[in-house]
Amino acid sequence: MARELERAMKGLSAPREGHPRPFYISYLLHTVRGQDVWGRYGSVFNSEPVNSCDLYAEVRVGSHRIDQSVDGSLNTELSDRESFNWLVGPQDLDDDTIRYTFWKLTDHKYKEALQEYYDKKKILIEQHLRKDAGSFSREDPVILNEPIRSVSFSATRWEKFIREASSLFRKHRRLIDPYVRIRGASRVRIFVSSEGSRFITQDDFYEVIVTAWSVTKQGAYLNASRYFYGRDPKDIPSLAKVESTINAIAEDLKSLEKSRPMEPYAGPALLSGLATGLIFHEAIGHRLEGERMLSRTEGHTFASKIGKRILPASVDLIDDPTLKRWGKQPLYGAYRIDDEGVLARPVKLVEDGVLKTFLLSRATAPGFKRSNGHGRHERYQDPMARMANLIVRSKDQYSWAELKDMLMEEVRRRGLPHGIMVKNVSSGETRTDHYDFQAFKGIPTEVYTVHPKTGKETRVRDVSFIGTPLAAIQRIQAFGRDYQVDNSYCYAESGSVPVATIAPPMLVGDLELQAAVGREYKQPILPFPTIRRR
Repeated sequence: MARELERAMKGLSAPREGHPRPFYISYLLHTVRGQDVWGRYGSVFNSEPVNSCDLYAEVRVGSHRIDQSVDGSLNTELSDRESFNWLVGPQDLDDDTIRYTFWKLTDHKYKEALQEYYDKKKILIEQHLRKDAGSFSREDPVILNEPIRSVSFSATRWEKFIREASSLFRKHRRLIDPYVRIRGASRVRIFVSSEGSRFITQDDFYEVIVTAWSVTKQGAYLNASRYFYGRDPKDIPSLAKVESTINAIAEDLKSLEKSRPMEPYAGPALLSGLATGLIFHEAIGHRLEGERMLSRTEGHTFASKIGKRILPASVDLIDDPTLKRWGKQPLYGAYRIDDEGVLARPVKLVEDGVLKTFLLSRATAPGFKRSNGHGRHERYQDPMARMANLIVRSKDQYSWAELKDMLMEEVRRRGLPHGIMVKNVSSGETRTDHYDFQAFKGIPTEVYTVHPKTGKETRVRDVSFIGTPLAAIQRIQAFGRDYQVDNSYCYAESGSVPVATIAPPMLVGDLELQAAVGREYKQPILPFPTIRRR
């Protein structure tokens, strides 16, 4: 890779019909090896190896001050590029083949960079682009070469695990389509750049999913799932843990079946640490990604807020990709170096409620000249600033019971029939561009109404919570003391990346819940077949 990169820099730097030459080239190779197995009722339904190799090449023309990138490269349609057809690397990492594939990819990338550079010149004739930020940061070269470990993903052992784990669903005949899935992958990244940076790193990921559905008499399908994420084989749950999880899912679905659909609501709400983390991730985290300060199509919610208070004075917001565990729990977003060759480091985004900086890749942002090690991507997408391990830290130390009392008091003060408690969530989404509503959405999986006088909790379903970022953070009233970790994947323009959120419970003065869109299905014509217990 280094030899081909050196040849490309020398060859493309020669004068060619007056075209600008590359001032920077980098190559990144990903290889992923692993296993994916899933099954139900004691049978394996699918077992296949994970085996892939992807190539990425960055070719920058012009200068660090102004290159071909426009709008932080957020709006590039990668599938329209010719280089899109040359992103798959060889399974056998042969010297000559690697050089050939990067030679072919570099040729396409250079020609595309020239086209985009001239397109940018046209744009500059009639439009203003941000001039208070360079196009590409200057960074010190980094050398980080880790030894590659041999990681075993035994198909035989994992298939045995799936058979034994999924057979535990046999005693829950009323559950629909249950399954257990285990996935593991070891990801190796190899990087070289024309600045002299070199790195080889390896990261392992493990995931176990336990899920099932039930259907009400009215035909509403209900789901309950549990996810186990880890960075070490020791993080894979035992069969005893899977059994207790399946029993919990069965009880959860039984509770959901008895619950009633929720009416639209706007008022005080008490959120668990998982729900708090989701709101901070969707409402704030994505809006602190540096490229969004450069794009003309973005809403720039916090672009002018550096040095200003955006959260209560008791709150710090930190993103720390160097943190591997929170107590005994693994953090899925940990890494040592980002996909642009910049060492990872903790970044205090908000201190005492005041916005200090953004998540930064080498695209930086107005007012900032260097990356803070958050340039990430999934495969072939252009890297951009992304969250890793987002930590919401508050000086508040209220217990859950105290927060519930505060919720009930606020509901009584406002004369509302009930308050809302969100104990668990599954996913969320947000829109950050200014062409659409500046809003976020969360999908809760465990919601209760709370009686303002007795404190009785009544479960409800079929809702989602929505809000606008500035309104949501201005209505924070208090935080709890017990932190929860939410490991997951985050999707954005640079693809899907592993992340974690660590947050305490939170009391908000207003949260809006809307009825979720649902369908009612007919019950199966025949009854469930007899399933023997093993």
